[in-house]
Amino acid sequence: MSLSFWPFSRRRRSQPETVLVRARFIRTDALGKGDLRLRSPLCRLGRAPDNDISLDNDSVSGCHAEVYHLPDGAFQICDLNSTNGTWVNGKRIKIQILSNGDVVELGEVRLHFRIGDA
Repeated sequence: MSLSFWPFSRRRRSQPETVLVRARFIRTDALGKGDLRLRSPLCRLGRAPDNDISLDNDSVSGCHAEVYHLPDGAFQICDLNSTNGTWVNGKRIKIQILSNGDVVELGEVRLHFRIGDA
């Protein structure tokens, strides 16, 4: 499933929504960086400290990508016109539905996507 539009507003709320989202990224490019849990239906990833998941690496853009938890339960990642691109399983993407076990790369940062608690 691929959407040509975004079902969520890109406006940021002053207080993030607290929703149980059972998905996470496991960072494997650097030791000790570990488990990065998605905590809301809209999760922004990037180098800037105000992102939901902040990645301290110069190859990651300030606001690099967003992950959406769609109403049907799927997770979709969108590249935000980053300099070094967003890659899923070795393929550069603009928009992609994520599956359990996908390898996501934001610049030099490598993340393994996991759904559920396993």
